[in-house]
Amino acid sequence: MSMIERFFKDSKKNTEVESSPVSLATYFHELEGSPDFPYTLALKAYDNLKASANGQEELFYFLMEDCIFTSLYATFYEELLITIKKNNDVAIPLIDRFADDSEDRERMIAEQTQYHLSFIENKGLCPGCPCCDNHQDVAELIQYWQKGDIDFFTNLYIGMQTIQFSMENLIYDIIPSTNNVITLLNHKNILEFRQYIFDYAEEKSL
Repeated sequence: MSMIERFFKDSKKNTEVESSPVSLATYFHELEGSPDFPYTLALKAYDNLKASANGQEELFYFLMEDCIFTSLYATFYEELLITIKKNNDVAIPLIDRFADDSEDRERMIAEQTQYHLSFIENKGLCPGCPCCDNHQDVAELIQYWQKGDIDFFTNLYIGMQTIQFSMENLIYDIIPSTNNVITLLNHKNILEFRQYIFDYAEEKSL
């Protein structure tokens, strides 16, 4: 499934299903109004990124790069949460090990991100690339890159950052301190949680 299919709303979807409460969203809204609210942190991250860029063109590139990086990272968060669900008796050691491995994981994700960026910049060509099998996940970004649609990447960036900060809060703060949250961890709930957060950020940014 592509990044666009995964996060952006489909107008044909049943709105009643979309508006139904998501159980994990409770932990997202508990932070609303605080400096640690994921959406607030995402806006701050965007401001910092904008301040670090030398002009609109570099900002555009940074946005696309970070969107891909954050999307790839989110899959690791999901895998960790499912592993915690299956091994809840060792949840804390799993989280600690995940944190300890962050440097190696980020290096690997950064490498994959660069392959995806080259694929997009080369309009879908990637001779000799070791990540060909996964390019379909980002292929739809080519059209927005070619159009120079910075608004699209800005909204995607803020949504993805909000998801990342929400996942980090769930993993590092909620799970270690809230016994019953592990029972909510399954593929369906995690995907709904991600979609709920992205929709929230998208609506806030309108």
